Amino acid sequence: MKLNIGAGSTRREGFLSVDVRADAKPDIVSDAWGLETIDDGSVDEIYRRHMLEHLDPNDARRTLARWFQALRSGGTLNIVVPDLEFHCRQLLGSSFSTFADQQAHAFAGFFGWRDESRGGNREDAHRWGYTERTMTVLLSEFGYRQIARQLSGIDCEPWHLNMTAIKP
Repeated sequence: MKLNIGAGSTRREGFLSVDVRADAKPDIVSDAWGLETIDDGSVDEIYRRHMLEHLDPNDARRTLARWFQALRSGGTLNIVVPDLEFHCRQLLGSSFSTFADQQAHAFAGFFGWRDESRGGNREDAHRWGYTERTMTVLLSEFGYRQIARQLSGIDCEPWHLNMTAIKP
């Protein structure tokens, strides 16, 4: 079983969608740290793109612990979040993205795209942020191993922190 957690209305082929919002019509309605209908050790892969930064640090820790329980031995966790180190450099003018407004993109990395004119909404606030180092330390605290940043493929632009980890 593969889970796309915090999927909203986005579907990923081969994955069950999980979201707390029933109106998004996910396969499973659950918060990220609950997953009450998922047995421990039954999940092959968990994918999450730009969701973890929307949780406060305590909820993020609860979530990573629950995901570790849900994954089978050898299961993969794939998390994509904004890379705050990149956005710091971007704000200071030493790193650039493909976005027309570099300052707005940098601030969105920190705080989220909060206004509808940019495709966001007021609830799109970021409550925490991560760098490669802080994410590596956090994942290792929960027992994840083979933690690595993905540098090629989808969502590997430098402003995305695309990390994978394995449950031993």
